[in-house]
Amino acid sequence: MNEGNIPASLLEQVRADLRPVTPLPAPSRRLLALVPLALILFFGPPIHWGWRENFALLPGWTSWGLSALESLGGAALMGLALRQAVPGLAVRMRWMWLAFGGAVLLFASVSLTTAHVLPTPFHDASAWSRIAWECVLMELPFALPSLAISAWLVARALPTRPALTGCAYGLAVGLMTDAGMRLFCAVNQPFHVFAAHGGVILSGAIGGALTATLIERVKYRRLQVRARLDARQS
Repeated sequence: MNEGNIPASLLEQVRADLRPVTPLPAPSRRLLALVPLALILFFGPPIHWGWRENFALLPGWTSWGLSALESLGGAALMGLALRQAVPGLAVRMRWMWLAFGGAVLLFASVSLTTAHVLPTPFHDASAWSRIAWECVLMELPFALPSLAISAWLVARALPTRPALTGCAYGLAVGLMTDAGMRLFCAVNQPFHVFAAHGGVILSGAIGGALTATLIERVKYRRLQVRARLDARQS
């Protein structure tokens, strides 16, 4: 069918619906735009809440080095999430599961290595829940805005697996936030780190998955409403 065979009314309706759009930047360019956010998550917690009391007792590779490694791991996962959000660029499921497994292994390795280099057992076991909640509440002011920014960037694309993509950027934000928090939190006791810090990371992954799914459902319903209105007008 060529243009001459298309009904004039249909042509007019299609032409009236055409709008100029701004091309979506490549995932790598959008990831570069998040560099300031990564720096805020890295330096924000220790600058705002104060550097950990035993910071001077940690070797540089354990404090700065492992935090930088964890932050880079989160940034890599964020880049994967931005790529996953673009149809045609999405990677296979097995690579996503490998990335998730690598993120968990990175967090566990960083935490256990720090605990081995500088053990900090709880002298008052009854205070562990209070300290854990303090860490959680101190991480949220940095994690939640970062999660919202990541959700907005992904929502500009069209993820075919929104829950998977949201889980990826939520996990990425959690890792980058924890990279800064470990420069503030002086407790290296594994149970505290896995329960409090790991709990925030897990919550970020779940929250990202739910947020991305909800956003895509809202977008789909809006398209349905618009299609019904266009059908009525025609």
